[in-house]
Amino acid sequence: MKYGIGISLIIVVLWSAIALLQLWFSLLAAHVFIKLTVSAVLIIAAVLLVALGIREYLSDKDLKSKGFIDE
Repeated sequence: MKYGIGISLIIVVLWSAIALLQLWFSLLAAHVFIKLTVSAVLIIAAVLLVALGIREYLSDKDLKSKGFIDE
């Protein structure tokens, strides 16, 4: 989960920088900025869901090996 949060944080920081540059200098066309925004949201959601899924799988595997839950 640490890697997923780290990747998501990097994407948020980069998007924030792009958003501020867009606000002050209008470097990108509006449709390109919207595409970048949607892409960033989708990538963040996918990374966090995969990280959560991996964490749950590893947690279940650990609990099964210790005998806390049945297989």
